[in-house]
Amino acid sequence: MRIILDTRPRAGAVRADRAWAFFCRGTRSLKGARGFWGFTNWLWDELGQRAGPLNVAARGRVQVCMPSLKDDALDLLVRILSFWCSDVRMRRGSSLSANLWSPPIVNLLNDRGRTGAARALFGEFSDQGSKELNLMPILGPGRSFFSLQVIKKGDSSARMHSHTSVDEYYLILEGKGTLRFNGKKISVGPGDLISKPTGPDAATHLNADRGGPLRILDMEVWNDRYRGNGAPTKDLIYWPDFDEAMLRGPGWEAGLPTRALFSTKDIEDHWSDAYRRAKDGHRVSRIRPTGRPGR
Repeated sequence: MRIILDTRPRAGAVRADRAWAFFCRGTRSLKGARGFWGFTNWLWDELGQRAGPLNVAARGRVQVCMPSLKDDALDLLVRILSFWCSDVRMRRGSSLSANLWSPPIVNLLNDRGRTGAARALFGEFSDQGSKELNLMPILGPGRSFFSLQVIKKGDSSARMHSHTSVDEYYLILEGKGTLRFNGKKISVGPGDLISKPTGPDAATHLNADRGGPLRILDMEVWNDRYRGNGAPTKDLIYWPDFDEAMLRGPGWEAGLPTRALFSTKDIEDHWSDAYRRAKDGHRVSRIRPTGRPGR
């Protein structure tokens, strides 16, 4: 199979130009852009319908109508297309370019040597500042979320937190630091792989407090394909230092102080009762003396 990029609309083409305009508001570059996550997921799903998951069964050509993009955004587009086809070309007039296929590789150690989308999404590297490179737009949407983080001395990767629907792992690539794990402190260094599976409500916090910056690979594994702000299941994130919780995933999302939580048994015991819940958590009956529910 061959994928052909063209700036001119053709019959039956994948209209990446319209999707880019919708998700990314017409911007031509990834620098400062918003919405390319949605575009990447849309394109991934669209190609799955056109090409199918079995390469041996893929035949013919897939036309992709592309917007006018700068090199970094074009690199992102080609990277996604390259997962579905080993022959990706651009139409220039009446001729086709050489194969633009891009390997599914990003170097996690050579910050200054990156080009295209990887360089634009990470930004200009600074030895003094903490930076993050979200790898999934570049490496394709999957059931995982990978992030390269360079944490400056004295900083931390994120607030101490736990997940209920995500297995999370941290691989220390460079530097030394301290891991807070459920109230314990552990020294970590290059080669250490830290595990935080769902189930035991494990909370972690990584600090670059041992002499220099800390470089880590943060890996989240969902039970279904990651879709921007969540997955088909809900994930409850808990920050014990701040007594806060957040429910994320498709549909209803919310953040709240944990002191507002109460046992589900209280709801189950009064499943059929007509009541309203006061701010302090106690139940106030909404049954009128006549036995009719109040409004």
